[in-house]
Amino acid sequence: MAPWLIAIIVVFGILFLYVAIMMVLFALVMRKLIWVRGKDPDNPCFLRFEDYRNELERKPYETFYYGKKIAGFLYKERGRKDFSGFVILSHGLFGTHVQYLIDIDMLCKAGYVVLAYDQYGVGLSEGKNQESLGTGIYVLENVIADVERRNLNDSLPIVLYGHSWGGYCVTGALRKHPEIAKAVSRSGFVSPTKAGLDALRHFCRPLYFLLAPVVYPISWFLIGRRNMRSALKGMKNHSTKCLFIYSLDDEMVFPENALACHFKDHPQENAEVFIRETGGHNNLLTPQSMENYRNLVKDYQAITVIEDPEERKKRSEAFVGSLDRRNQYRLEETVRDRILSFLEKE
Repeated sequence: MAPWLIAIIVVFGILFLYVAIMMVLFALVMRKLIWVRGKDPDNPCFLRFEDYRNELERKPYETFYYGKKIAGFLYKERGRKDFSGFVILSHGLFGTHVQYLIDIDMLCKAGYVVLAYDQYGVGLSEGKNQESLGTGIYVLENVIADVERRNLNDSLPIVLYGHSWGGYCVTGALRKHPEIAKAVSRSGFVSPTKAGLDALRHFCRPLYFLLAPVVYPISWFLIGRRNMRSALKGMKNHSTKCLFIYSLDDEMVFPENALACHFKDHPQENAEVFIRETGGHNNLLTPQSMENYRNLVKDYQAITVIEDPEERKKRSEAFVGSLDRRNQYRLEETVRDRILSFLEKE
């Protein structure tokens, strides 16, 4: 066999082996982060609907996505009869819609009915796992169509509201729904594949450098082009007024992939941008609120490793009894006011 032919075979063999290994690594990352059932953190520090029972009332909601149930609740302020609009809330990764009870409470008190649902493969909804970030757009499109078909909004203007993964979803879903009155995207990202690469670059640089050259073809092969959809396709809709909120110190979504930064650099008439220097990923909450939560979780985890069962139970009950989940959180007033003023103005 000619030496040049041997060299070609060796090179192709090495490339094949590299791609195969990277495909396995990509699948392992997806299995860890995305191909799992989404659920709320398993600790008593996390908010519950019971914490808002005196202020909010809710009733079950469900629709279907390819035969799988998508479930959630319709929330409204207890006793309120007149409403300003109908909000469909799309939650972020690593939890269910319950992690947005603070947002739901804020919107309900501002006079909105809020439909908050769990994504495919999350919480109350069916589905083996979350499948892909892109799936979130298609599920939201189904929810919008279901609301309009059944007039669940009682002819009130529909507003989309999302954070992180939800911010990506509400933007992407606008493509087919120019009738949507307004959309709020907090910490939303442009591309799910780019978001994954950014996270690897931040948390595991060696793996980032290994995967970066082949991540797009591997993504296309493993999850399909349909699920790699850019949120910017939704902004071909020039009629829906949109607010993009972002903090430059966001530890999850980086500026080069943030929707707010994109529209700052590429202005669009229906895109309003609010960028802050600080605020982190969940910029609706004060930094102190997030620190309070993290400290409470650490305290609880310290209790769970106590060896004596009786002492562990005693300490756990005392800890839970001392919790004031509602008041451990404080809204960042500038962000709250910007959202509510955007929703109120004509």
